[in-house]
Amino acid sequence: MTHLAILAALAVVPLLAILLLRVNGAIAFMSLCLGSVLVTYTSSDVTGVLGGFSASKNLSTNQWAQVALLVAPLLLTVLFTRGSVKGIKGVTNILPAAATGLLCALLVVPLLPEGLQAQINSQTIWHQLNDAQTAVILGGALFSLMFLLFTHRRKHEEEGKKKHHKD
Repeated sequence: MTHLAILAALAVVPLLAILLLRVNGAIAFMSLCLGSVLVTYTSSDVTGVLGGFSASKNLSTNQWAQVALLVAPLLLTVLFTRGSVKGIKGVTNILPAAATGLLCALLVVPLLPEGLQAQINSQTIWHQLNDAQTAVILGGALFSLMFLLFTHRRKHEEEGKKKHHKD
């Protein structure tokens, strides 16, 4: 049952952090994608450097370094952009936030230690989430791009509105 709680936490904690701290879900989704790129292309170099500081070179260090590389951009995004979503944007932010939470679970689980992975992989909910992987990624990308396009105001549009209010 603990493994089910871990899977739920991997999906729900990012979702709640984004919504409660009013973080832009689209940027959070893109940050998690950046973390995935970091894991793919830099994890072997980073774990090599970390292995130089550690007397034991084991698989666990590599796995946790990969998890850290994956979630670091997301954590920094949450830290630096909290409070950036105001008003009605908060409602439209739900879909990118949900996609971020689901993507987080999809990306973190394969990086966990084998025993924990096996327990999570045996769950029906994991199989359903894993089967929905393409929809989560494409939907998250689409929701994020739409959120950015429709909620982003250009600087000159805001200045034009300010000038009209001064008259």
